[in-house]
Amino acid sequence: MGSRFSRRVRRTGDDVRVELTPMIDVVFLLLTFFVFSIVLMIRADVLDVNLPDLTAGQNAERVTPITITVREDGEIFLNSEETTVEDAVVQAGALRIESPDSPILLAVDVQSEVGVLVELMDALVAADLRDFSIVGRRSEDSGTADSEPDPGESP
Repeated sequence: MGSRFSRRVRRTGDDVRVELTPMIDVVFLLLTFFVFSIVLMIRADVLDVNLPDLTAGQNAERVTPITITVREDGEIFLNSEETTVEDAVVQAGALRIESPDSPILLAVDVQSEVGVLVELMDALVAADLRDFSIVGRRSEDSGTADSEPDPGESP
């Protein structure tokens, strides 16, 4: 009977093993899921299509915007020509009649007086030119609204 107990070998510690196979299987399943999800997100209208050559067509025209600029000193320009608020609105209306698709863009210097901008916007609305846009520059530091522009940078 004593020989039966002597055959048992006691281990001093458990061998810890990290099985990588199940982890790799999970990673490949996730990768496959995301690849198929991205493939299914592509809409039909953005697929690559070979378009035919047409002889009767013409290139789409680029529309030249009507730009009203207010400088720091309050001077007003319509498409790079100096003018007044009243003349700018009248000329912008005439240009809009010639090309109705032209957008009206207001480019106002940051250091200019707000009153000039308000007067210009009021005159445009009074002349039924309500669809204008104010042009700006995208801030690189969008977290702060009151950061000053870099003086070495051109507008």
